[in-house]
Amino acid sequence: MAVLGFWIIAILCIGAGLVLIVRGYGLKQIPKRASAYRRRYVQTVAQIELAVVKLNSLGNLVPHVRNGRVLDDYESALRMMETLLTALNRLPNFGTDRQVLGQVLPMVRRVDMKIEETYRKFKRSIEERPMLAHLLPQYQTETTPPAEGCYFCSRPFMRAYFKAASIKVEGIKLKVYGCHICIAELKATKKIKVLYFMEKGRPVHWSLCEGYKPMEQYWDLNRRKPSYQTPAIELIPEEV
Repeated sequence: MAVLGFWIIAILCIGAGLVLIVRGYGLKQIPKRASAYRRRYVQTVAQIELAVVKLNSLGNLVPHVRNGRVLDDYESALRMMETLLTALNRLPNFGTDRQVLGQVLPMVRRVDMKIEETYRKFKRSIEERPMLAHLLPQYQTETTPPAEGCYFCSRPFMRAYFKAASIKVEGIKLKVYGCHICIAELKATKKIKVLYFMEKGRPVHWSLCEGYKPMEQYWDLNRRKPSYQTPAIELIPEEV
């Protein structure tokens, strides 16, 4: 009995130890999962923001479209967006399970495809009236970001979140677009880290790296081994 009792206690201790190890590993992974969830959530919101911008710009074209069926497509896109935003509001802003975003991501793609389809129909309808041809380039201007991402960190943003800035890098004047966060940091600290990638043993600015698309890859930068540099950058004051 004493031997049996010893083994029972030993098994219980080992079991308890394994539970603690598994639990400890799970707790250790929570920050990583939370970070991955948040990156994916922010990316999803950015994609939805762009879709909203496109829908709003399509709304400016509505008075110039006479085809009732095409206008029905626009109303359908609006309803799809309403459903998507309702689904987004049900998601936690912070979480650890990226799978809960799975119900929203397909909806984002469907809404985006519906908007593109509706725009093509709007375009055909408007092109039938040459006097309105100038409206189409205006739509492209409104819905196309001025740059792929922030010059400094490459963070992808919609047009409303970009800010033009004149800077001097190693004596060379440049006109760039940056996110409000980076521009504010540069103004406050007079220095800023800039995203580069190592190519052939030397750092290359992210915008010059072939195949890097911020909207798709910014949220998983470690795959490309980022090399953050702090070059001497001077922010040139805006002329009054």
